[in-house]
Amino acid sequence: MRLSLQFPQLAKADLFEDLPSADIATFLDSCELRSVTSGTVLLEQDQHAEGMLMIAYGCVEVTMTTPDGHVAVLHHAREAETLGCMETATRQPCVAWCTAVGDVTYLFCPLDRFADHLAHPLIQRNVMRIMRARMLRDSLRKHVDQHYTLDRRVCAYLLRLTDRSNRVPHSQGYIAKLASCSRQSINRTLAVLREDGLITIEKGKIRLLDREGLERKLAGR
Repeated sequence: MRLSLQFPQLAKADLFEDLPSADIATFLDSCELRSVTSGTVLLEQDQHAEGMLMIAYGCVEVTMTTPDGHVAVLHHAREAETLGCMETATRQPCVAWCTAVGDVTYLFCPLDRFADHLAHPLIQRNVMRIMRARMLRDSLRKHVDQHYTLDRRVCAYLLRLTDRSNRVPHSQGYIAKLASCSRQSINRTLAVLREDGLITIEKGKIRLLDREGLERKLAGR
């Protein structure tokens, strides 16, 4: 089956904004379908990408290793998001690691085919728009990390990490690493959120009960 028919939800990807349906189908059908298991590295920092990829199902963790060996978690990419576009377009090394969190299915567009697609003015524009959106997203997250209280930061992390089933596929220790605080502090903060009826914790697994309530708490209301 053609990939454009197998994954119709990908037609709504930001990369395809304003593109005619026929052009979207041509792009998707030129890709290769790949599936990987949890922990598989899809793109390696400081190495050249062999092409760009678009997530069909699953979650990919984007991290950067600093020169002194610290690992910074930058993003969790999900369905219809693209990875490696800029590196593939510019032939530059990847700026981050992209690692599967759980099983991931994605479409891979090799470098030469992506170069052909980049000849389309709307693809060029959309790649630039994606880069702008990522800079804005990262700036806002930096603001949260630097200026918000721990309880509001935890709300931001839970909203960011949740999957389509409102479950957080990460441990309290992982959230503590994001927040740069102790696990004890995270546990206390999660306990308050649970008492407020915003989340539930069963066997160490977190599930969101009230997304809008978390968003209000994140906004300081």
